[in-house]
Amino acid sequence: MRYGCCVSTREQIDVIAQAGFDFCELPATAVQPFDDDATALPAMREFGAAPVRAEAFNVLIPPQLPLVGLKRDLRALRAYAERAFSRMAQLGAAVVVLGSGGARRIPEDMPRQAALAELADSIALIADEADRAGLQIALEHLNRNECNVFNTLAESQAFLDEYALPGVRLLADLFHLAVEQEPVAHVAAAGPLLAHVHVAGGGRRAPNVPGYDYAGFMNALREAGYNARISAECAWEDLPTQAAGALTFMKSFESG
Repeated sequence: MRYGCCVSTREQIDVIAQAGFDFCELPATAVQPFDDDATALPAMREFGAAPVRAEAFNVLIPPQLPLVGLKRDLRALRAYAERAFSRMAQLGAAVVVLGSGGARRIPEDMPRQAALAELADSIALIADEADRAGLQIALEHLNRNECNVFNTLAESQAFLDEYALPGVRLLADLFHLAVEQEPVAHVAAAGPLLAHVHVAGGGRRAPNVPGYDYAGFMNALREAGYNARISAECAWEDLPTQAAGALTFMKSFESG
């Protein structure tokens, strides 16, 4: 297993590298996908020189590029994805998380089946561009407080099965699982479809804060045969003092 942490600044990357994390997970805005290469170059150089690589990215699609509805623009979406993925690949990325609740939210007046078909087309386009860059897309389930579609891991898996999206895989997120009270058995059932994992502790704080079924979640990952990347995605009271302890806790579940 490789252990990472969701951060947003170079200073935070330095902290988690010192704590012993294997990689960082950055937001897509870090590579400035709306800017030209010259404008984005300083940020690319800064993150490229960091002590651990950005092997994962999240918050992929901003709300102003909706994946569904009347304002959907597939040409603009493709151009954005091409720029974003090219720069992410340059920084050493392997997996990109498609959460983006604002971009994928289904309009209230849109028939759900028609919306799902549009989402499938948009996500297939994104996955195609990711594949061109050598990246893997992981669809993230977001609880109903954050979005109105793909609220559970099981719903996300059923969507991939129904619309035959072989280029897309799944992310398992302990926080969203807990909020939706989704059984950890669904993590085990996802099996080889799992491409990435997010964890947190109670109240979406550091992973070693009690409150969620962390042990059961990790057991389900082992049952699924998952042995790739796992990122801490949480709120930190003080990252420099908490990071090392959180990593030790995460690693303590390696052998059950």
